[in-house]
Amino acid sequence: FAYVLIYQEILEGVTEIDLVINLKLREDALLAKCLGRRICSHCGGNYNVASINIKGENGRLDFIMAPLLPPADCASKLITRVDDTEEVVKERLRIYNEMSKPVEEFYRARGKLLEFDLPGGIPESWPKLLQALNLVDHDDKQSASA
Repeated sequence: FAYVLIYQEILEGVTEIDLVINLKLREDALLAKCLGRRICSHCGGNYNVASINIKGENGRLDFIMAPLLPPADCASKLITRVDDTEEVVKERLRIYNEMSKPVEEFYRARGKLLEFDLPGGIPESWPKLLQALNLVDHDDKQSASA
C-alpha cells in the first residue's frame, strides 16, 4: 500500500477498505533480493539472481527464496541499476520503514491490518497467505474452473 498517511485518509474517503495486508520479509533476505535485481539491457525484463537459503536459528524455520532467473537469450544482457548498492538500498529501506509506520498504525487502529511474515518465495508464501485469509477453498475452486 502507499506509505504516505495522507493517501490513506483520501482513500478512506472514497472507498471502503476492508483489509490491508502488510507483507513482511526479514531484512537480510530483503536486502539480498534488492541487491540481486537485474534488468535485461535488451528487452527491459526484470529478474533477480539472488538465491536465498538462510538456516533457521532459535526455533525458526529455514528461509528459502529461489531466484527469478531470465530466459537464456537475456542471461548475457543483464545489468544492475547504478543505485542498487548496499548503502543506497539500506537508506531506501530506512526511509520506507520510517514513512510506513504511521500508515501501519492508521490501519492497525481500525482493526484492518494483517501482518503477514513471508515464509519464503511465492511457492512457500502463497498457500500460507491464502490460508491466513481463509481463502484456501476459494483458490482451489478458481484453479479447477480455469
